[in-house]
Amino acid sequence: MKHLLIAGGTGFIGYHLALNLKKKGWKITSISLTKPKKKRFIKGINYLLIDLTIKSQIKKKLKENFTHVVNLSGYTLNLYSKKYKKKIYNSHLKGTQNLINFFSTKKIKSFVQIGSSAEYGNAPDPQKEIIKCRPKNIYGKAKLKATQFTINFAKKYNFPANVIRLFQVYGPNQGDSRAVTQLMKYCIKDKIFPASDGKQVRDFCFIDDVVQAINSLLKKKISGKIINVGSGTGVSMKKLIFSIQLVTKGGRPKFGLFKSRNHENPRLIPSILLAKKLLNWQPKTKLIQGLKKTKAFLVKNEK
Repeated sequence: MKHLLIAGGTGFIGYHLALNLKKKGWKITSISLTKPKKKRFIKGINYLLIDLTIKSQIKKKLKENFTHVVNLSGYTLNLYSKKYKKKIYNSHLKGTQNLINFFSTKKIKSFVQIGSSAEYGNAPDPQKEIIKCRPKNIYGKAKLKATQFTINFAKKYNFPANVIRLFQVYGPNQGDSRAVTQLMKYCIKDKIFPASDGKQVRDFCFIDDVVQAINSLLKKKISGKIINVGSGTGVSMKKLIFSIQLVTKGGRPKFGLFKSRNHENPRLIPSILLAKKLLNWQPKTKLIQGLKKTKAFLVKNEK
């Protein structure tokens, strides 16, 4: 039986990945720092509490045999706070190093490290995997170091590891602090809300498409690759808000009430040609379709 370990399995992407593969007959084990919230609990999954920055915890608690590993772990709150710089850096880099070193002596078929568009920093669009990354914040720097460690380790020791670089992922059951969910809630309730000038351009990829990309990579016999995963289409934040308004029939944005962060790249749009080639994958969900599914979940589950 295929046995998948998901580090960060109680998060948004981990939840959807676990749900999808469990339905396909995979055995799933999740590791995280906290137990899953009620809305992300999946019956039949083994939930373990492990701090990946502590080697002894990994060795003590990971006793089963795993065939596949996906690393989604790492601290993602307070990304712009100096107070949490060390915690952010260690959780993404040290956690990845410890996990890979642990599985380097095991017989696994695939290790998928989840990277981020933040690694590219101010690199020009469309961002391709081969261009020089110029991360501007501690999160992007830590994710890039984790990517570099993963790829170097894979090539040096013939370890079956690859990196998927994700851009903006959205969909049902995402956290309230994320852009699409937050904006959707404002619009569902027809609230007035502040916004930037809306000129920033981002790539929004629906969660189901992201899960399919990860699933495809888990099955491939390749290693040492960095692969962008996104919709491949840039959408301005203003257009995103207008699209959400179209779906919800509500919301009153006040554009220009706050400035964009100076260090952020105004245009983060990936080239997804490599994903199409290596994974035989391409996104299927149009933005409006994905927003409708996200709205349906929020309306059903809002208290």
